[in-house]
Amino acid sequence: MNNFFAALTLLFVVTAGPGFNKLQPINNCGLQLSYRDTQYACLPCGGECDKAIYTKAGTCPHCNMKLVDKASIKFNEVDPGAVCAFIKDMGQKNVILLDVRSREEFAGKDKDKFGRLKGAINIPVDELERRSGELNKYKNKEIVVYCSHSHRSPRASYILNQKGFTKVTNMEYGMSEWKNRVKEDGCPIKLYVKQ
Repeated sequence: MNNFFAALTLLFVVTAGPGFNKLQPINNCGLQLSYRDTQYACLPCGGECDKAIYTKAGTCPHCNMKLVDKASIKFNEVDPGAVCAFIKDMGQKNVILLDVRSREEFAGKDKDKFGRLKGAINIPVDELERRSGELNKYKNKEIVVYCSHSHRSPRASYILNQKGFTKVTNMEYGMSEWKNRVKEDGCPIKLYVKQ
């Protein structure tokens, strides 16, 4: 029996090198050694490169964004066509809408007028790092983040995660696809504001 424990100790020491992460129970009858190398992904930019996985830190070869630990990307995603149901399920008072487009886009003064969502708070993504404290009172609420094409909102969702917001959902496709994906009569909540 002592030889068994000696072998187990040696196995543990040999396998507990870089990347060793934790012991996990298996079916209540033993322990399994779990090995995890850090996986890296593009700082969310809304491009196809967000799905690529890398083994080393660095820069995304597609969009030049920083590669971050994939485990640090924790926000959810929702299709525009499901936003109304999402808000209804969560309760309208429990959901905050965050538009991370420029002030001009939010106000409908940009050349592209995609509309906006009623009651949304506008904090441009480039200001979010600095202004995230304005949202602290909403940390216990669901925050739905959107922009025009879902290129800025994934980055904003990631920033919010890094600032301690855990209930963050990125609206995929952005406002540019709202009319194509949301049926007017399918949204009992009057969310869309035409610009």
